[in-house]
Amino acid sequence: MEDYFSLLPDPIIVLIISYLAFRDAARTSVLSQRWRHLWRSTKNIEFDETLFMREVESREERELCRRDFIYFVRQWILGYQEPVVDMFRLAFSNPKQYQLEMENCVRFAIVHGVKRLDLDFCDPAWGEYNSDEPPPSFGLPSCVYRNGVLESLRLYSCSFHVSRFNSFTALKDLSIGWSELTSFALSALLVNCPLLESLSLRKCWNLDDPVISGPKLKLRSLVMDKCAFIYRFTVGAPLLRSLSYSGAVSEFVLLNQPHVEKVELDFGLEPDIDYEGTYGDVIRELLGDLKCTTLTVCSFMLQQLPFSSERMPLWQHLQGLTHLTVRTAVHEYESYGFAFLLSSCRRLQILTIEIVPGRIFPDYAPPSELRGNNVFWRQQEPVSPCMIETLRIVEMKGFGGEPNELLLVKYLLRHGYVMETLNIIVKKQMGHGDTESNSRLWAEMLQYYARASSGLQILIS
Repeated sequence: MEDYFSLLPDPIIVLIISYLAFRDAARTSVLSQRWRHLWRSTKNIEFDETLFMREVESREERELCRRDFIYFVRQWILGYQEPVVDMFRLAFSNPKQYQLEMENCVRFAIVHGVKRLDLDFCDPAWGEYNSDEPPPSFGLPSCVYRNGVLESLRLYSCSFHVSRFNSFTALKDLSIGWSELTSFALSALLVNCPLLESLSLRKCWNLDDPVISGPKLKLRSLVMDKCAFIYRFTVGAPLLRSLSYSGAVSEFVLLNQPHVEKVELDFGLEPDIDYEGTYGDVIRELLGDLKCTTLTVCSFMLQQLPFSSERMPLWQHLQGLTHLTVRTAVHEYESYGFAFLLSSCRRLQILTIEIVPGRIFPDYAPPSELRGNNVFWRQQEPVSPCMIETLRIVEMKGFGGEPNELLLVKYLLRHGYVMETLNIIVKKQMGHGDTESNSRLWAEMLQYYARASSGLQILIS
């Protein structure tokens, strides 16, 4: 391989190295004497504090690692000779004592005409489900607002002025996390960034009732991840193709929202099942309003759906759905909602089952009219016409050979008359003394189960 590369001039090799992750680019320095310093000309720069952290216990040792990181960054920037930087990422927690160094890093990126800027000052100790609202760790320097070529911007635990975003005339991708963002600021942001195609809001607070709507919006991808708002979430983006929501159950208002290709819903923040049925009705109404091709649902939805006031399947509303992903623990409490979704998707072609350690509510009790019914994977009849007519591909990720998992696969094999592929991805890390080999053994046993489709291929990985 070195012989082929030796024929290339240095600028071409640098261009190739720039396609590598920063850490991998650094590893090319050991290939030969010629390659020793070429990686330092990469146009994709990533300074991540965690790559310098060793397994240390004392606070003093940790601080020494941070100082080593700062020294490396300072020396690397001083030695950089290229005129342009395409991507610059800086990840450094609790930068209070190093504000000047952080500003110099950002200024370096701006001076080099960076197009993709990623600034992450989050503390890893905050965690995914932390309810705190920490103050921003770093203020966005004024020089950033003067960068008219910026196309992608990611700001985590970083304060900023939305009113100055009107200078980002080329910005297409924006991600904001661990920050205060009012509904007014969000509306102003959408106005000031008219070319925005992708928006991600993660752990933002004080949003009240956010509205992401406008006839001229070019937004194609929207992520709302664990943000705190009061009651209602309004979306009206005519070009939207991907919507991902993770948080509490809220009222969704879809304003003349056309077809969305991919929707992902996760209501795992809810502390308990609403047995009165309000949440069930909200989720059912949302599913009825969605016009999507691909849908991902969570364990909470499977357990909450049976408590809606209406039990009839959503045949007419979900007739365009062809790919359903279910994140489930394959627990009996989830089976009622699972069956409801399958029976609603009459034209389903692909079913993905992601087996996860779902939160099963210990005091869960299904509605009285459902208690006499066995879970659907124990029944002898297909729960949906799609199993006989349209379901062709089933993928099960995280298969561990648990009894309910085996029963579910057996049920799908028995009723999947047009199934072409069953892809089993074995669980990698097992607990309670189990091993991956045991799971793979159970997966291999599936080859001997009775099947309705003569052309079915079972793949195990």
